[in-house]
Amino acid sequence: MAADVYANESHKGRGGWTWYTGSSGWMYQFITGSLLGIELQKDQMKFSPCFPLNWPSVFIVYRYKTSTYNIKVFQMETPESSWQMDNDRGIGNTIQLEDDGRQHEAEVYISIVN
Repeated sequence: MAADVYANESHKGRGGWTWYTGSSGWMYQFITGSLLGIELQKDQMKFSPCFPLNWPSVFIVYRYKTSTYNIKVFQMETPESSWQMDNDRGIGNTIQLEDDGRQHEAEVYISIVN
């Protein structure tokens, strides 16, 4: 993400001052916090995404201490949000994170019904 874009003819349209200006940190915050709607709450991950509804899903690989979480997030017309992870299922938009050194597979279904 460029912090400036040149307008003079010799460099027109080129961007500069990119990854060392803080712009990458702000882009990361936007993507994780706003677009994907991820909120970490101690040892839980809460999802409130707002990515375009025509996207089938988003896929996130997240490291929590010694564990890895492969998470697929869907926005669907369902009466309530739910999740499934490994052999567990639950209601809501929050999954429990564990520092167990394992790899976990999760799917989160976010209700878009108003």
